[in-house]
Amino acid sequence: MDTTRRQHMLNIETTPGELWRSITDPQRTQLYWYGALNRSAWTPGARWTSESEKGELFLEGEILEIEAPSKLVHTMHVVHEPSAAAEPPSLLTWELTPLGDACQLRVTHEHLGPATLAYVEGGWEYILSGLKALLESGEPQKVGAPSPM
Repeated sequence: MDTTRRQHMLNIETTPGELWRSITDPQRTQLYWYGALNRSAWTPGARWTSESEKGELFLEGEILEIEAPSKLVHTMHVVHEPSAAAEPPSLLTWELTPLGDACQLRVTHEHLGPATLAYVEGGWEYILSGLKALLESGEPQKVGAPSPM
């Protein structure tokens, strides 16, 4: 198994435009990305950040490629966790493919150092399931503590 790469794929009942807006609009990302606002000018070479409402910086990177509403490639550097901050940035690729009344979203996260991998482990599942719930129901996902079986 490649420990430097993770890929997630899911189908979401939405339009490419709505999915794109939910990935690039900070008011939308705040609803499913652990409350973080993801901000950028969304042009090649522009800075990308994920931060709290109060401006606490969690993640930063650079937009490398953008083809709205089908592809976004950017770096991601964890800056608020010391061991992950010491590693080089990783690479994120978002690919949106229309499928009738739905879209397939493929997120590929590559060049993960050990601390960055530990930082994101389980996080993408939370973020992407929240994105799907938001787009399909119109409401943020309500996740609580795990229930005993």
